[in-house]
Amino acid sequence: MISIFWQSVETVLVLFIMGAAGFLLAKKEILDFETRHKLSAVLMYVFLPSLIVAQLMPAAAQSNWKTLWILPVMAFFNLALGMLLGAITAFAARKKELIRPAMAAMAFTNTGYIPISLIVALSFSSLCCCPEHGDMRGVGTGLVALYLVVFSPLLWVIGYNLLAFSSLREMQLKKCVTPPLVTALVTLLLAFTPLHKLFITPNAPLQFVFSAASMFGDATAPCALLLLGANLASASDREKIPADFLMHFSFAKYVMAPLLSLLLLVILVKAGVEVTYLTALIIILEGCMPPGLNLIIICQNTRKHLPFMTSLLFWNYIIALPFLIIWLFAAFYILNNTHLIN
Repeated sequence: MISIFWQSVETVLVLFIMGAAGFLLAKKEILDFETRHKLSAVLMYVFLPSLIVAQLMPAAAQSNWKTLWILPVMAFFNLALGMLLGAITAFAARKKELIRPAMAAMAFTNTGYIPISLIVALSFSSLCCCPEHGDMRGVGTGLVALYLVVFSPLLWVIGYNLLAFSSLREMQLKKCVTPPLVTALVTLLLAFTPLHKLFITPNAPLQFVFSAASMFGDATAPCALLLLGANLASASDREKIPADFLMHFSFAKYVMAPLLSLLLLVILVKAGVEVTYLTALIIILEGCMPPGLNLIIICQNTRKHLPFMTSLLFWNYIIALPFLIIWLFAAFYILNNTHLIN
């Protein structure tokens, strides 16, 4: 048990070191605003879509909807739960003016970059040594990409609406159709048809496309973590958040939300739903993720709640570190020492 806990600490520290490197590079003005903006575009248009192709296609082609459908369901549940807990948090702290931003921050978490980075880091550890786990890096990141399919469009529809106080009629479709979303949908279409054999089977005629995507995809985790640290370092216009609100928010975000998400997973498994080891691991981890940095982009575009959101995210990425360790340890303990996964 001590060994599992220490390896959980080491896994999270890998993410911390890479994020800290981005933080220092921003302070040295190496990753300045213009550089971050361009690197973020490369990440969004090249690295992340390539990772989705490289990891989601084989994962989906080797699986079936009996084990994959639970990921979108849990994504919807976590989103709805987050919105509810966000509203309760604002009421409990007697900050009714923060209901909408609290709902957005609680619901729309970092469902892509941090989970993917955790999976990549775990692939180098001995925590997943059982052959049953399969290709941790490939299948795991593919499943994260499937989870991301739900969050990507809803962030720009519901999340944008919550922060902008606008009607859904004012939303532009192009804001919801992002390169990672389009890539994920096309990849799923290919994976569940014989067309995937053109890319991932031995001697496939288009295997060179898959190889290029794999090489680009390998840059996703380090690039995302560097940008995460740099953006936190350069976040401006922060405002002081009341301690009671931050305490309520942290308790709901890193204790109640993961527990309730885990409870639903247990109920589904007990009801006979087939869940693989890696799917369960990702569901548990997704339940304790900190808010997504895209919320700051939305606040910048709408010119609303920006000082509050930058401050809330700054403190949350610090507070999240010990909870990521705790939940990573809890996930492996539960999956390896209970009958949750048969």
